[in-house]
Amino acid sequence: MHKTALRWLLAGALLPAAGGSHAQASVNLYGVVSTAVRYTSNIDGLHHDQAELVASGIGGSRWGLKGENDLGSGNKAVFLLENGFGTDNGQTAYNALFGRQAYVGLAGAWGSLTFGRQYNALNNVGWSFNPLDQSWGNFWSDPLYLGGDIFFQDYRINNSVVYKGTLGPVTVQLDYGFGERPGGAGKGQTLGGGAMYQKGPLALGLSYDQRRTADGAGTVRNWSAGGSYAVGKTTLYLGHMGRHEDAGAARFGIYFAGLGHQATPALHLSAAYYRYQQSGGVTTQFQATPQWLGGGSADAVAAVADYAFSKRTSLFLEVDAVRARGGAAGRETEYWGGSPVTASAGTTRFGVMLGMRQIF
Repeated sequence: MHKTALRWLLAGALLPAAGGSHAQASVNLYGVVSTAVRYTSNIDGLHHDQAELVASGIGGSRWGLKGENDLGSGNKAVFLLENGFGTDNGQTAYNALFGRQAYVGLAGAWGSLTFGRQYNALNNVGWSFNPLDQSWGNFWSDPLYLGGDIFFQDYRINNSVVYKGTLGPVTVQLDYGFGERPGGAGKGQTLGGGAMYQKGPLALGLSYDQRRTADGAGTVRNWSAGGSYAVGKTTLYLGHMGRHEDAGAARFGIYFAGLGHQATPALHLSAAYYRYQQSGGVTTQFQATPQWLGGGSADAVAAVADYAFSKRTSLFLEVDAVRARGGAAGRETEYWGGSPVTASAGTTRFGVMLGMRQIF
């Protein structure tokens, strides 16, 4: 949304024109406010249920400033500052004022080159083929979080340089994150990239990112592959994401398939099935002393109905069910309940969520 006075005030402060008749600057203020009431059964694997008000029920609540300054010859300077916050308590997310994104750079017909805290290629490509993530963003208990929300390499890269370019139906992203640790450029370093092909009803995508450990001794690798095909008002989705950790040779994978259907101009329906597997030396994520969990698997089904009262205001209903077995039960209960359940052969939880979303 353009706020005229704010736009020119911020343009003058943040994007000073270099002079010349071609110089133009603009700043947009935008945001999403989303919240929901959710009920989850057996959330900790110990038969304890939970009712809660969750921030960002579907689509992370945020506000941001996005601007550009014309440099002439088809080039421009760009910036984006994006804050995440909780609608349940009003607190800033990610322990940073602009924890979602914060970058500045240059753009033109050749693409864009930006510097700062930015989404990696896994995030930009991987979410594109999640059947439940179309147009509004991921939701609170998305099945892609099975295994402990591990398939996106932390989503964003600090201290990063990102290139994006488009040639015909193909869009490419390359990203690099400086480790910024003494003793070697490889310590804490991240790098990766991805490509999307979109033409007519067909879309295909591949991405890869890796992160070196703080001491440079190990590497965590993530990848994704997916596709979608639109038939009338229905779009079919298929995808896979994987992860390999050097430590313990731990391996993780998730496969998913589903569809989205625009039932009416206001009502969008989606549903999907997810199959998760882990193997090797898998341990807990958040315990002071990691506990060994080993191999396991999980199945999840979920569905979302999203009704738009207007272009800015929507109401949504989501339901899901997850069955985890073996070591996957430990990862599942630790992530949602705070403590891993390792003595049980498996756990099952059900969830339902009703919320609303406002876009500005």
